[in-house]
Order: sequence, then structure tokens, then C-alpha cells
Amino acid sequence: MKKICISLGLACLILSVSAQNNTLTLGQAMDELTYKWDVEAQLLSTYDGLIKFCDDKDYRFQVIELLNEIHHFDSVLYQRLVKVQRFNDDKEIEKTIKDIRKFEKNYSMKDLIHFLHKECNIKNEIEKNAAESRNDIGENSYDGQIYITEVELNKYIKHITKRVDVIRKHVHHLHIE
Repeated sequence: MKKICISLGLACLILSVSAQNNTLTLGQAMDELTYKWDVEAQLLSTYDGLIKFCDDKDYRFQVIELLNEIHHFDSVLYQRLVKVQRFNDDKEIEKTIKDIRKFEKNYSMKDLIHFLHKECNIKNEIEKNAAESRNDIGENSYDGQIYITEVELNKYIKHITKRVDVIRKHVHHLHIE
């Protein structure tokens, strides 16, 4: 009986969240997702964020789900704009479509997961050899390896953030609801 009540409670929560999300316009959804990504990007750009991503299954799925939502809304926007472009020769629409294609091509979910998996493997190697490398100097030292890892993380995460921000700006320039 207790399990049934918990299941019903979770179902109601999911339905209310789903209904809440359905009331958002595309522009509002993009704003909300962009804000959420900006918060996650700050943490993911650090070695501590990478550790959390690699070691915390719930957090990892949360980040992946957020990026999946961003890609979903980009796809919805893309489909709408392709339809509109047939009847409208607006340069902003053309630029938006081009930017969405670039984002989907260069920063797909598969690419992101592959990149983060590679970084998790690097993190595991760093931690495995931490005792030995703490006394080293330069790029082979523990701190040096963390620095190099953070530089790569930062570069990749900033590219994603830039793409997401550019698409959000297009949404506002086009006054998409």
C-alpha cells in the first residue's frame, strides 16, 4: 500500500511538472534551459565538477538530461524555422538555422558523452597516480595534470555555452514564442 501511494505521488509530481513545462513558450523554455546550463557549466568547468560528474550517477544523468532538453528544444526551433523559411527570406532565420546545425553537428549528445567519458578516464588516471605525482614538478605533477584537464574542460564547456547563448539570442531577436 505504501509503495502504491509513493508511486501515485511521484506520478502526480511528474504530471504537474510536465504540465508546468507545457505552459512555457519556446522562448521561455530556452531562457530557462540556458540559465540552468550556465549554472551547470560553471561547475563542470572545474576538476571538482568533473569528479562529481564522473562519480555521482544522479548528477551525471541530471546533466545529460539537461543537455538532452536543450537539444530537443533546438530541434523544435529548427523545425519551426525551416517551415517559416519557405515563406520568409529573413536573414536572422537563416543565421539561426545555420547556428543550430553547427551546434547539433559539433556538440551532439554523442560527442558530449564521448568527451566527458574521455575526461573521466583521465580523471581516474590522475587519481590512480596521485600519490606518485604529488611530488612531481610541472605538467606531470598532480596539480599540473589537474590544470591541463581543467583547461580542456573549460574550452569544451565554453564552446557549448556560447552555442546555447547564440541560439537563445536568435530566439529573442526573432520574437519566438
